Amino acid sequence: MRTFLSSFLPVAFLYTVHGAAHSAVKGVGSTTRGWSCCKNSCSWSNKAPVTSPVISCDNMDNLGVIPARRDGCDSGGGSFACSDLSPWAKNNDLAYGYAGVNLAASNETSWCCSCYSLTFTSGPVNGKQMIVQVVNTGADLGDDQFDLAIPGAGQGDMGGCTKQFGGDVWGAAYGGVAHREDCDALPDPLKAGCYWRFDWFRNADNPSVSWEKTSCPQDLSYVSGCRRNDDPLPGQSSTSKPPPTSTKSAPIASGTVQNGGQCGGRNYRGPTVCVPGTVCTFSTEDAYYCRPDPASTRTTPTITTPTAKPTAALPWEQCGGKLACLSTMISHLTCPGRDYTGPIKCKDSSCVSINLQYWQCQPSSGYVPPASSAPPVVSNNPGLPMWSFTRPHRTWPGQGQPPVQTAPPQTRPGSPTTPTKPPTPAPTIAQLYEQCGGKTYQGPTRCVQGLNCVFVDDYYSQCQKPARKANL
Repeated sequence: MRTFLSSFLPVAFLYTVHGAAHSAVKGVGSTTRGWSCCKNSCSWSNKAPVTSPVISCDNMDNLGVIPARRDGCDSGGGSFACSDLSPWAKNNDLAYGYAGVNLAASNETSWCCSCYSLTFTSGPVNGKQMIVQVVNTGADLGDDQFDLAIPGAGQGDMGGCTKQFGGDVWGAAYGGVAHREDCDALPDPLKAGCYWRFDWFRNADNPSVSWEKTSCPQDLSYVSGCRRNDDPLPGQSSTSKPPPTSTKSAPIASGTVQNGGQCGGRNYRGPTVCVPGTVCTFSTEDAYYCRPDPASTRTTPTITTPTAKPTAALPWEQCGGKLACLSTMISHLTCPGRDYTGPIKCKDSSCVSINLQYWQCQPSSGYVPPASSAPPVVSNNPGLPMWSFTRPHRTWPGQGQPPVQTAPPQTRPGSPTTPTKPPTPAPTIAQLYEQCGGKTYQGPTRCVQGLNCVFVDDYYSQCQKPARKANL
């Protein structure tokens, strides 16, 4: 868990700390990983000159939480980090994501919603690149350190993910889950980001980086809902519109607001803190009112059992479990898991053992799903509340297109030039856990011998080891 800072010191582009020179625009640094589920620092208003604060969500991962709502990691709070801020792969060598940061020569006003290009310089991701947008500020980070936001990578001491989702599936407080299959137990919206850590990121352990400030790709700023006024969209100029107004607003009156009282609005300058048990709730753009906080009375939804049971499971659905083993006269000692009573036959797929607790219908590498459907993600951990997540992640309309190539940084006159390395021939065969298919994908589609190209979603297929089939 990373605690937050609210510093408004002037930005210095070259700063000296302990005898070492630091820059606000480029340098070398380190990385850590984590996902506290707590509200991000840049989700509060007036942190920086931006279009709007970073998105935040309620305890059910729903969008629309106002910036003034209290952090869910605090008592009575109901604002959490949205699962949309998970990382994703653009290709085998480039990924996008979000991070907390502490830059020695900068401050929160300057780095909130800024983007930085990271080139990893150690570990199994040496040479890979990642562009991150800063959504958080870490008081416990070292100089020039980036804390990559990765679900399941450690929720910290505050236990924010347990407060938001429940369950005991988060692994070590610092470090998170230990294996890729542990991601299966996470809530559905967080699984893809957790898998990314073991696939694209290769489970790297805090690799070092060289970093440089860059303009934010539209993918990142669209998903976060935040873009800096000094970082205009491509094709626009920061001088083509009026300069941003000061981030300092009129003084806010002190005190607390009773239930039903006004606590916010476009031109409102009164107190904004609601009494305990209530939360500042949107009514119109000009008026927010203190209403009872639904997060304080949250209960686990009732799970109803459908009357009609299918006879065959569809691709990516469960097809085995403890009772299924017993029904086929297989010793229950060889198939522990939940008391599964669903279908044990698969349609257009084969029943494959994922781990000791779960079997799933998996199609062949050539399987083409119906155009109107996508593989559902199944939460199979009995200790995790069975929340119902229905909304899709925010994705920029142009997401999935090849990234825009930017010009290399210019060198100063008189500086030594670095010989240009000849381009590496494009691979023709994908290796273990590398991409092998998907819409707009132009890389190798054939895996090395012994691996299968497994469909993950419409935009991504991956080379994986053949799964062990269950003896049903």
